[in-house]
Amino acid sequence: MRYSAGIVGQAMKWGGLGLFLVGSFLLLGCDKIDFLNPKKSSTAAKIPTLPVKGTVIAKVNNFPITLEELNRYVNIYNASVDLRQDLTPEQKHALKIETRDKKIEYLKTLLVPQAVYYQAALDRGLDRKDEISEGLARYRIAVLAQAMQEEIVKNIEISSAEVEDAYQSNKELFREAEVRRVREIVTNTEGEAKQILIELLQGADFSTIARTRSIAESAKDGGDLGDITKGQQSSSPAFDEIVFSPALQQGQVSSVFKGPKGFTIVKVESIKEGRQVSLSEAFDTIKAYLLAKKQQEELEKAYSKLSSESKIEIYEGEIK
Repeated sequence: MRYSAGIVGQAMKWGGLGLFLVGSFLLLGCDKIDFLNPKKSSTAAKIPTLPVKGTVIAKVNNFPITLEELNRYVNIYNASVDLRQDLTPEQKHALKIETRDKKIEYLKTLLVPQAVYYQAALDRGLDRKDEISEGLARYRIAVLAQAMQEEIVKNIEISSAEVEDAYQSNKELFREAEVRRVREIVTNTEGEAKQILIELLQGADFSTIARTRSIAESAKDGGDLGDITKGQQSSSPAFDEIVFSPALQQGQVSSVFKGPKGFTIVKVESIKEGRQVSLSEAFDTIKAYLLAKKQQEELEKAYSKLSSESKIEIYEGEIK
Protein backbone atom coordinates (compact mmCIF):
# COMPACT_ATOMS: atom_id res chain seq x y z
CA MET A 1 0.00 0.00 0.00
CA ARG A 2 1.37 3.46 -0.91
CA TYR A 3 1.22 6.61 1.20
CA SER A 4 1.85 10.20 0.26
CA ALA A 5 4.66 12.09 1.99
CA GLY A 6 2.13 14.76 2.93
CA ILE A 7 -0.03 12.40 4.97
CA VAL A 8 2.96 10.91 6.79
CA GLY A 9 4.34 14.38 7.43
CA GLN A 10 1.07 15.67 8.85
CA ALA A 11 0.73 12.64 11.09
CA MET A 12 4.21 13.22 12.49
CA LYS A 13 3.48 16.91 12.94
CA TRP A 14 0.20 16.31 14.73
CA GLY A 15 1.66 14.02 17.35
CA GLY A 16 1.97 10.48 18.60
CA LEU A 17 -1.44 9.17 17.57
CA GLY A 18 -0.96 10.00 13.92
CA LEU A 19 2.58 8.62 13.94
CA PHE A 20 1.35 5.40 15.53
CA LEU A 21 -1.45 5.01 13.01
CA VAL A 22 0.73 5.57 9.96
CA GLY A 23 3.60 3.57 11.45
CA SER A 24 1.37 0.58 12.05
CA PHE A 25 0.22 0.52 8.42
CA LEU A 26 3.74 0.91 7.07
CA LEU A 27 5.16 -1.85 9.25
CA LEU A 28 2.39 -4.40 8.81
CA GLY A 29 0.75 -3.65 5.49
CA CYS A 30 -3.02 -3.54 5.24
CA ASP A 31 -3.20 -7.01 3.75
CA LYS A 32 -1.64 -8.47 6.91
CA ILE A 33 -4.05 -6.84 9.36
CA ASP A 34 -6.74 -9.48 9.41
CA PHE A 35 -9.43 -7.51 11.19
CA LEU A 36 -9.35 -4.89 8.43
CA ASN A 37 -10.01 -7.45 5.73
CA PRO A 38 -13.65 -7.69 4.58
CA LYS A 39 -15.71 -10.32 6.35
CA LYS A 40 -19.16 -11.60 5.64
CA SER A 41 -20.22 -11.21 9.29
CA SER A 42 -19.52 -7.82 10.77
CA THR A 43 -20.44 -6.35 14.13
CA ALA A 44 -20.11 -2.78 12.83
CA ALA A 45 -23.85 -2.25 13.07
CA LYS A 46 -23.75 -3.16 16.78
CA ILE A 47 -21.04 -0.68 17.72
CA PRO A 48 -22.32 1.85 20.29
CA THR A 49 -22.22 5.54 19.46
CA LEU A 50 -22.62 8.71 21.47
CA PRO A 51 -25.77 10.80 20.92
CA VAL A 52 -25.24 13.05 17.90
CA LYS A 53 -25.03 16.69 18.95
CA GLY A 54 -24.12 18.93 16.06
CA THR A 55 -23.33 18.72 12.37
CA VAL A 56 -22.20 15.30 11.13
CA ILE A 57 -19.18 15.69 8.84
CA ALA A 58 -18.13 12.04 8.54
CA LYS A 59 -19.29 8.53 9.38
CA VAL A 60 -17.34 5.34 9.90
CA ASN A 61 -20.00 2.64 9.63
CA ASN A 62 -22.62 3.90 12.09
CA PHE A 63 -20.16 6.02 14.08
CA PRO A 64 -20.61 9.77 13.42
CA ILE A 65 -17.95 12.47 13.65
CA THR A 66 -19.30 15.99 14.12
CA LEU A 67 -18.01 19.41 13.18
CA GLU A 68 -18.13 20.38 16.83
CA GLU A 69 -15.93 17.43 17.77
CA LEU A 70 -13.44 18.30 15.02
CA ASN A 71 -13.32 21.93 16.16
CA ARG A 72 -12.78 20.83 19.76
CA TYR A 73 -9.78 18.71 18.77
CA VAL A 74 -8.44 21.52 16.58
CA ASN A 75 -8.78 24.07 19.40
CA ILE A 76 -6.89 21.80 21.79
CA TYR A 77 -4.15 21.27 19.22
CA ASN A 78 -3.85 24.99 18.45
CA ALA A 79 -3.71 25.82 22.16
CA SER A 80 -0.84 23.36 22.58
CA VAL A 81 1.02 25.09 19.75
CA ASP A 82 0.48 28.48 21.41
CA LEU A 83 2.05 27.17 24.62
CA ARG A 84 5.30 26.21 22.89
CA GLN A 85 7.98 28.74 23.79
CA ASP A 86 10.52 27.31 21.35
CA LEU A 87 8.59 28.59 18.32
CA THR A 88 8.44 32.02 16.70
CA PRO A 89 5.02 33.54 15.92
CA GLU A 90 5.60 32.67 12.26
CA GLN A 91 6.37 29.02 13.08
CA LYS A 92 3.29 28.79 15.30
CA HIS A 93 1.15 30.21 12.51
CA ALA A 94 2.54 27.63 10.08
CA LEU A 95 1.82 24.73 12.45
CA LYS A 96 -1.65 25.75 13.56
CA ILE A 97 -4.81 24.44 11.88
CA GLU A 98 -6.54 27.60 10.71
CA THR A 99 -7.91 26.76 7.28
CA ARG A 100 -10.69 24.51 5.98
CA ASP A 101 -8.19 22.38 4.04
CA LYS A 102 -6.08 21.78 7.14
CA LYS A 103 -9.19 20.81 9.10
CA ILE A 104 -10.15 18.30 6.43
CA GLU A 105 -6.65 16.83 6.45
CA TYR A 106 -6.74 16.59 10.26
CA LEU A 107 -10.10 14.82 10.04
CA LYS A 108 -8.83 12.31 7.48
CA THR A 109 -5.45 11.61 9.10
CA LEU A 110 -6.46 11.49 12.76
CA LEU A 111 -10.17 11.41 13.60
CA VAL A 112 -11.29 8.95 10.92
CA PRO A 113 -8.45 6.48 11.66
CA GLN A 114 -9.23 6.87 15.37
CA ALA A 115 -12.84 5.83 14.71
CA VAL A 116 -11.70 2.90 12.56
CA TYR A 117 -9.38 1.63 15.29
CA TYR A 118 -12.04 2.21 17.96
CA GLN A 119 -14.53 0.03 16.09
CA ALA A 120 -11.92 -2.64 15.43
CA ALA A 121 -11.06 -2.69 19.15
CA LEU A 122 -14.70 -3.17 20.12
CA ASP A 123 -15.08 -5.84 17.45
CA ARG A 124 -12.25 -7.76 19.10
CA GLY A 125 -13.60 -7.22 22.62
CA LEU A 126 -10.58 -5.20 23.74
CA ASP A 127 -12.84 -2.96 25.82
CA ARG A 128 -13.42 -5.93 28.13
CA LYS A 129 -9.75 -6.31 29.02
CA ASP A 130 -8.96 -5.35 32.62
CA GLU A 131 -6.19 -2.92 31.72
CA ILE A 132 -8.43 -1.19 29.17
CA SER A 133 -11.29 -0.89 31.64
CA GLU A 134 -8.91 0.55 34.21
CA GLY A 135 -7.50 2.98 31.68
CA LEU A 136 -10.98 4.16 30.72
CA ALA A 137 -11.84 4.63 34.40
CA ARG A 138 -8.67 6.69 34.92
CA TYR A 139 -9.51 8.75 31.86
CA ARG A 140 -12.99 9.39 33.26
CA ILE A 141 -11.38 10.65 36.48
CA ALA A 142 -9.17 13.03 34.50
CA VAL A 143 -12.09 14.31 32.41
CA LEU A 144 -14.25 14.95 35.47
CA ALA A 145 -11.38 16.63 37.33
CA GLN A 146 -10.83 18.92 34.35
CA ALA A 147 -14.57 19.61 34.15
CA MET A 148 -14.60 20.61 37.82
CA GLN A 149 -11.74 23.04 37.29
CA GLU A 150 -13.55 24.56 34.31
CA GLU A 151 -16.69 24.87 36.44
CA ILE A 152 -14.73 26.77 39.10
CA VAL A 153 -13.30 29.35 36.70
CA LYS A 154 -16.08 29.61 34.11
CA ASN A 155 -17.49 32.94 35.39
CA ILE A 156 -14.16 34.73 35.79
CA GLU A 157 -13.84 37.77 33.54
CA ILE A 158 -11.33 40.56 33.01
CA SER A 159 -12.60 44.09 32.49
CA SER A 160 -11.10 46.69 30.16
CA ALA A 161 -10.30 48.80 33.23
CA GLU A 162 -8.21 45.97 34.68
CA VAL A 163 -6.29 45.64 31.41
CA GLU A 164 -5.62 49.38 31.22
CA ASP A 165 -4.51 49.52 34.86
CA ALA A 166 -2.05 46.65 34.30
CA TYR A 167 -0.71 48.40 31.20
CA GLN A 168 -0.24 51.76 32.91
CA SER A 169 1.41 50.12 35.93
CA ASN A 170 3.88 48.15 33.82
CA LYS A 171 4.51 50.37 30.81
CA GLU A 172 8.20 49.56 30.79
CA LEU A 173 7.35 45.93 30.02
CA PHE A 174 5.58 47.00 26.85
CA ARG A 175 8.44 48.80 25.21
CA GLU A 176 10.17 47.39 22.15
CA ALA A 177 13.93 47.72 22.47
CA GLU A 178 16.07 49.49 19.90
CA VAL A 179 17.44 47.02 17.35
CA ARG A 180 20.71 47.53 15.51
CA ARG A 181 22.12 45.46 12.66
CA VAL A 182 25.85 45.21 13.26
CA ARG A 183 28.99 43.90 11.59
CA GLU A 184 32.26 43.20 13.41
CA ILE A 185 35.93 42.76 12.68
CA VAL A 186 37.99 41.09 15.42
CA THR A 187 41.79 40.79 15.55
CA ASN A 188 44.36 39.34 17.94
CA THR A 189 46.37 42.53 18.30
CA GLU A 190 45.49 46.17 18.84
CA GLY A 191 48.01 47.23 16.21
CA GLU A 192 46.36 45.17 13.49
CA ALA A 193 42.93 46.49 14.46
CA LYS A 194 44.15 50.09 14.27
CA GLN A 195 45.65 49.46 10.82
CA ILE A 196 42.32 48.02 9.62
CA LEU A 197 40.47 51.03 11.05
CA ILE A 198 42.67 53.36 9.02
CA GLU A 199 41.86 51.37 5.86
CA LEU A 200 38.15 51.51 6.63
CA LEU A 201 38.25 55.25 7.15
CA GLN A 202 39.98 55.52 3.77
CA GLY A 203 37.04 53.73 2.11
CA ALA A 204 37.82 50.01 2.31
CA ASP A 205 34.79 47.70 2.30
CA PHE A 206 33.97 46.51 5.82
CA SER A 207 32.51 43.12 4.87
CA THR A 208 35.41 42.30 2.55
CA ILE A 209 38.00 42.96 5.26
CA ALA A 210 35.90 41.04 7.78
CA ARG A 211 35.90 37.98 5.50
CA THR A 212 39.65 38.02 4.92
CA ARG A 213 41.14 39.33 8.18
CA SER A 214 38.69 38.90 11.07
CA ILE A 215 39.29 36.00 13.48
CA ALA A 216 35.65 35.84 14.62
CA GLU A 217 33.21 33.16 13.47
CA SER A 218 31.19 35.91 11.82
CA ALA A 219 34.01 36.39 9.28
CA LYS A 220 32.37 33.91 6.88
CA ASP A 221 29.32 36.22 6.78
CA GLY A 222 31.33 39.37 6.27
CA GLY A 223 31.23 40.08 10.01
CA ASP A 224 27.43 40.19 10.05
CA LEU A 225 25.99 39.67 13.57
CA GLY A 226 22.42 40.24 12.44
CA ASP A 227 19.93 42.27 14.46
CA ILE A 228 20.87 42.66 18.12
CA THR A 229 19.36 44.41 21.13
CA LYS A 230 21.05 45.91 24.16
CA GLY A 231 21.97 43.24 26.69
CA GLN A 232 22.13 40.46 24.12
CA GLN A 233 25.93 40.43 24.46
CA SER A 234 25.65 40.16 28.24
CA SER A 235 29.25 38.94 28.63
CA SER A 236 30.58 42.24 27.31
CA PRO A 237 29.19 45.51 28.70
CA ALA A 238 31.85 47.32 26.66
CA PHE A 239 30.35 45.90 23.46
CA ASP A 240 26.90 47.29 24.29
CA GLU A 241 28.37 50.61 25.35
CA ILE A 242 30.03 51.06 21.96
CA VAL A 243 27.39 49.52 19.70
CA PHE A 244 24.44 51.35 21.28
CA SER A 245 26.21 54.65 21.81
CA PRO A 246 24.10 57.59 20.54
CA ALA A 247 27.29 58.84 18.91
CA LEU A 248 27.49 55.77 16.65
CA GLN A 249 24.84 56.23 13.98
CA GLN A 250 23.76 54.22 10.93
CA GLY A 251 26.60 53.60 8.48
CA GLN A 252 29.31 54.64 10.94
CA VAL A 253 32.31 52.63 12.15
CA SER A 254 33.46 52.53 15.77
CA SER A 255 36.95 53.05 17.13
CA VAL A 256 38.99 50.02 18.25
CA PHE A 257 37.94 48.54 21.59
CA LYS A 258 38.71 45.40 23.58
CA GLY A 259 35.78 43.02 23.25
CA PRO A 260 35.21 39.45 24.50
CA LYS A 261 36.70 37.95 21.31
CA GLY A 262 39.64 40.29 20.85
CA PHE A 263 40.32 43.79 19.57
CA THR A 264 37.12 44.80 17.84
CA ILE A 265 35.72 47.28 15.33
CA VAL A 266 31.98 47.42 14.64
CA LYS A 267 29.85 49.01 11.97
CA VAL A 268 26.17 49.86 12.44
CA GLU A 269 24.35 48.89 9.24
CA SER A 270 20.86 49.94 10.33
CA ILE A 271 18.92 51.15 13.35
CA LYS A 272 15.32 50.38 14.26
CA GLU A 273 14.31 52.77 17.01
CA GLY A 274 12.72 51.40 20.16
CA ARG A 275 9.08 52.30 20.73
CA GLN A 276 6.30 52.07 23.27
CA VAL A 277 3.76 49.37 22.39
CA SER A 278 0.29 50.90 22.55
CA LEU A 279 -2.47 49.69 24.86
CA SER A 280 -4.54 48.54 21.88
CA GLU A 281 -1.64 46.43 20.58
CA ALA A 282 -0.99 44.85 23.97
CA PHE A 283 -4.64 44.55 25.04
CA ASP A 284 -5.27 40.89 24.12
CA THR A 285 -1.93 39.72 25.55
CA ILE A 286 -2.52 41.51 28.85
CA LYS A 287 -6.10 40.27 29.10
CA ALA A 288 -5.05 36.66 28.49
CA TYR A 289 -2.31 36.95 31.13
CA LEU A 290 -4.64 38.50 33.72
CA LEU A 291 -7.32 35.89 33.03
CA ALA A 292 -4.87 33.00 33.44
CA LYS A 293 -3.51 34.57 36.63
CA LYS A 294 -6.96 35.10 38.13
CA GLN A 295 -8.06 31.59 37.15
CA GLN A 296 -4.95 30.09 38.75
CA GLU A 297 -5.57 32.03 41.96
CA GLU A 298 -9.18 30.86 42.04
CA LEU A 299 -8.16 27.23 41.46
CA GLU A 300 -5.57 27.41 44.24
CA LYS A 301 -8.18 28.83 46.62
CA ALA A 302 -10.69 26.13 45.64
CA TYR A 303 -8.12 23.36 46.01
CA SER A 304 -7.10 24.63 49.42
CA LYS A 305 -10.73 24.41 50.58
CA LEU A 306 -11.46 21.05 48.94
CA SER A 307 -8.24 19.42 50.15
CA SER A 308 -8.85 20.64 53.71
CA GLU A 309 -12.18 18.81 53.61
CA SER A 310 -10.58 15.62 52.25
CA LYS A 311 -8.53 12.91 53.91
CA ILE A 312 -5.36 12.80 51.83
CA GLU A 313 -2.75 10.13 52.55
CA ILE A 314 0.56 10.01 50.67
CA TYR A 315 2.90 7.10 51.31
CA GLU A 316 6.23 8.55 50.17
CA GLY A 317 8.15 5.54 51.46
CA GLU A 318 6.46 3.34 48.86
CA ILE A 319 7.67 5.50 45.98
CA LYS A 320 10.85 4.01 44.51
